[in-house]
Amino acid sequence: VIPDLSLLSLPVSHTCITLMDAPVAHLQRHDQDEFWAPRICWLAACPREAVGKVSPHLLDRFTLRLSPPPTVSNRSPEDILAWLNDGQHTQTHLARLPENWRKQLAEAGRQSEIAPEAIQRVLAYNDTHDHPGARRELALARIGRALARLAGEKAALPRHIDGAAALIGLTMPLATPEKQPEPEPPTPEPTETPEPEPPTPTPEPTPSETVPTPTPSEPIMPEEEEILPPSPLPAPYPEDTTPIDREQFSLQPPLRRRTAHTTERGVIVGVQPADTLQDLALVPTILEAAMFQRIRHKNNPGREDEFLLSPADLRRYRRVPQPEWMLLLVLDYTSLQDCQWQQALIPHLRWAYVNRAAITIIQVGSSRADDELRAQKIAARSLLTPRIAEALEPQPGRATPLAHGLEMAYQTIQQAQQHGRAFIQHTRLVIVTDGRGNVPLAASLTGHLTLPVNREGIEDALQAAAQFRGLKRLDARLLDPQPPYLTELPVTLAETMGALHEPIPLVKEVQLWVG
Repeated sequence: VIPDLSLLSLPVSHTCITLMDAPVAHLQRHDQDEFWAPRICWLAACPREAVGKVSPHLLDRFTLRLSPPPTVSNRSPEDILAWLNDGQHTQTHLARLPENWRKQLAEAGRQSEIAPEAIQRVLAYNDTHDHPGARRELALARIGRALARLAGEKAALPRHIDGAAALIGLTMPLATPEKQPEPEPPTPEPTETPEPEPPTPTPEPTPSETVPTPTPSEPIMPEEEEILPPSPLPAPYPEDTTPIDREQFSLQPPLRRRTAHTTERGVIVGVQPADTLQDLALVPTILEAAMFQRIRHKNNPGREDEFLLSPADLRRYRRVPQPEWMLLLVLDYTSLQDCQWQQALIPHLRWAYVNRAAITIIQVGSSRADDELRAQKIAARSLLTPRIAEALEPQPGRATPLAHGLEMAYQTIQQAQQHGRAFIQHTRLVIVTDGRGNVPLAASLTGHLTLPVNREGIEDALQAAAQFRGLKRLDARLLDPQPPYLTELPVTLAETMGALHEPIPLVKEVQLWVG
């Protein structure tokens, strides 16, 4: 059950399109190779004014459209949940039914035929609609066949198709009248103008004459109740006329910024016919040519000892495109106890998924770090890597090497955007910290901490943050966990690095304690 289609994220939309109306579903990721036959009934709702936000590929899966009446249900969610948890309504007692009843149910369960006239009526209802596929026609035909089975008919007739169309609010398109040639106007003949007659004087009423006025008991015209026709159902496919309020290709990979880029880089995911001589796959090319050696030797006598190749045999590797976007997260695990930091990261993670961005996480103050005085980095090609999910779990440690984490983030951006044949064109930097670094940068680089520390860790963090102002193609944001002490540090850190400051909502218990 999907309460609102317009609120689905891109991963959920991909999942729905993969499973809906598909005879077989496949899963091939992270050494998993599974396939199964999905048997799921989908029930979804969507406001008519928000249809423009939904992908047409997803809307096309829901061909049966019903517009419910504007009535308010008297049942509460608790009553519906109690009814679902009660198993009595799911128990069937078909074995106790009489024999004649079971025969009638078996006959009613058979598929009804569709008359040729009914098929023509189905096509007539969808004649003027320009839509891909035949799902709408099939849905109308299936509803008409269901109505025929309910009526006990052996075949679906045009009247059943009309009933199905009326059920979902589909109307028959009006035929365009043919334009008839207009007749030529006749030439008027000259006529004699008659002389005007003198006006007849109107007699004025005498004072004794009175004009009768209607009384309330004697109405001028008898009142009749006006019978209005029933309001028609709204159109079942509002996406045909609703303006688009989404990306043009919302389910496809984003358009690449670089028009001239090398294609011989990236992870190999398969082979494809080659149209150039670059990045040729030798073994697939030889295997493709080996299938046609016998017929080629027959057509080329005298060359039986040669291995004959054709341009149609050439194969090249199919590679995953290199990401042009990068999401860089700097997570200070020692400052995440009292705020809803995971919910605050969801918009940025969704941005990374939609743009197929590479993701890098700088872990600061993690309890799983090899050295608590240093930050460590996790890099992945996409958000779907299992290590990314593990890094997004809370794991606070004792030390906070914030200066080393910011320095590592600065070096990562430089390497991604400026070194060699760099593909990264845009970086979004998201830092989650309260600014209270207690490990100086020198201690992180040498591995030796000299006490007392005082404010050295904070000053080193501010100096490392100032380096980000000189970077281009960078979108920096600092998420403030709103610490109870030194509340000005996150704001100062954001101003130093030129980042957008965004406070993170606190958990309810902390809100009550602060209030």
